[in-house]
Amino acid sequence: MSANKESNLVQAYIELNKFCQSGDYERALKATGKILQIAPQEQKAFHCKVICFIQLHNFKEALAILSNPKNAALAADLHFEKAYAQYRLNTPKEALQTVDSAPELTPALKELRAQILYRLEQYQECYNLYREVVKNTTDDYEDERKANMAAVVANLAALNPSADLPQFTGNTYEQTYNMGSTLAMRGKYNEALPVLKKAEQACSESVIDDGGTEEEAKEEAAIIRVQQAYCLQQMGKEKEAASIYQNVLKDKPSDQALIAIASNNLVVINRDTNVFDSRKRMKAATQDGLEHKLNSRQRASITYNQAILAIYSNQPEFCKQCCVKLSRAFGQEERAALVEAASLARDGRAEPAVQRLLRCGGAAALAAAHLALTHGDRKAAVKLLEESEFKYRPGVIGVLCTLLSADGEYQKVSQMFTDVYEHYKNDERFASLRAVWRGAAAAHARAGAARAGAAALAALRAAEPADARSLARLVKLLAAHEPERARLLAKDLPRLDRLETKIDIDALESSKWMMGAKVVKKTVQSKQEQSPGTPGSELSQKTKPKRKRKTKLPPNADLSKPPDPERWLPKYERTAYRKRRGVRRDVIKGSQGMSTTATDQYDMSKQQAAAATAATSAKSPRVESKQSDSAWQRKQQQKKKGKGRKW
Repeated sequence: MSANKESNLVQAYIELNKFCQSGDYERALKATGKILQIAPQEQKAFHCKVICFIQLHNFKEALAILSNPKNAALAADLHFEKAYAQYRLNTPKEALQTVDSAPELTPALKELRAQILYRLEQYQECYNLYREVVKNTTDDYEDERKANMAAVVANLAALNPSADLPQFTGNTYEQTYNMGSTLAMRGKYNEALPVLKKAEQACSESVIDDGGTEEEAKEEAAIIRVQQAYCLQQMGKEKEAASIYQNVLKDKPSDQALIAIASNNLVVINRDTNVFDSRKRMKAATQDGLEHKLNSRQRASITYNQAILAIYSNQPEFCKQCCVKLSRAFGQEERAALVEAASLARDGRAEPAVQRLLRCGGAAALAAAHLALTHGDRKAAVKLLEESEFKYRPGVIGVLCTLLSADGEYQKVSQMFTDVYEHYKNDERFASLRAVWRGAAAAHARAGAARAGAAALAALRAAEPADARSLARLVKLLAAHEPERARLLAKDLPRLDRLETKIDIDALESSKWMMGAKVVKKTVQSKQEQSPGTPGSELSQKTKPKRKRKTKLPPNADLSKPPDPERWLPKYERTAYRKRRGVRRDVIKGSQGMSTTATDQYDMSKQQAAAATAATSAKSPRVESKQSDSAWQRKQQQKKKGKGRKW
């Protein structure tokens, strides 16, 4: 290399170092271009060029020059940079392959590999790797690694709430937030809320101490408030949760994942009300690019709620598309079948809905039986329950017993309980099924199967040795078939005086005991004699005569004649009534504006007359019934008669 060329190279490296120290990566990128133009095989300059692209968030260009075959020799040792560019371009599988292809797994590659495993949702392997990195590394980023490790533990708790996982101390607000999230994923919402409030306060203080504004502190703590709202929502305090979600969305946060989660949870709170608002929220929760910012569990929940919202919006085809996505992309076949069956049932297609549930199998068969019951097909529901894999569950046994008993098939119920007894005979849960054996004894008694009933009562006695009532019933059943065994079991029955000590023998021997305790008590008290010294005892023995009231009659009443049967009718409705000539008085009954023909419908006196006429015609069919005309009709008839008269 000539001296002039070497001096230019040194000058370019000095400029590159100055730009890198000041953080001016655009000018540093130009400086690397000058160096590579002078010396194309300068590995340090090539490395700086890749770093400049990464710092400028131009990951495509960084990956392009690293993947170029011409630069294979220069990029041979840049495994971390290539894997990081692939990771930021949302291709975690290719990034993991690049990391695994490195000859040596450096601490930086281990930490990057842990982040890639977290993106791939391989949480257990990610946790193991983070634990190794935290144990063997000590630097300024130790708190961030512990916060990431706490986030991994929170996701492990979501997958398995009962798992034995480590607990972290909250040195930073990120760690405290992840601790609260872990408690929330375990279902301990009451314990998670104070931890999350503590994290929110620590977050605001940390941002303000670092020179940030209150608006920045509020936006940084938005994710913590949304987690608090989630806990409140799970505790049933939906109004408080909805208020927090709406306040967070009103501030328009920059995190799209946060907007999607808050909008989705608001849709859940709305349910089938305010569908227009729910559709607007769901549109925000399903924007493009969210598939790389949300995990599969969150995206599956959003798709599930989107399918249910399609049912409320009367969009069956879109609901079916969401169900297909839920089944194929997330592997939730059972939830997809339930939602699709609900959509079909809403459209009145019960039979296809049942068939869709049966294709899914498993617990969906119980939903199919429920759907058949809601549509009144009881026999189909019984058949589905009898053929399901849950037919020996206590709840299913109770439903089958109720349905079969409603149809009067007591023998079939008895046989079902016999099969249940054989199924659980050698099971360790045999003694815990007390309600099943109690129902079996009642079913066998209705069917007249004494021996099977005795077996059920024997199982109930084994489960509850102190139950004297079951023992008494067992003795009663065995008395007819196995008297010796009944006699032996009867020895364990308690004495009658130990069972009940407050028995009134006199009340039992009384002939009026069937009338009730109050009647017996009243008759006994009435028979008791009062003591002779009691004041007023003589007066109480005398019966007071009933006072007779005289009937009041009108002053001009004639008792020798029978009363007028029309005395309660108005004058214009009586037989002797004669209307004065020249005075027009049309009787209109009913509301104002009602026609005369309509008043006849509501005139109860005329309806009674019509009913009486109909009864008379039924007795003598030859006599035709003639309804009385109204006053207006009689007036019109008189006018017609008077037209031909000459004066």
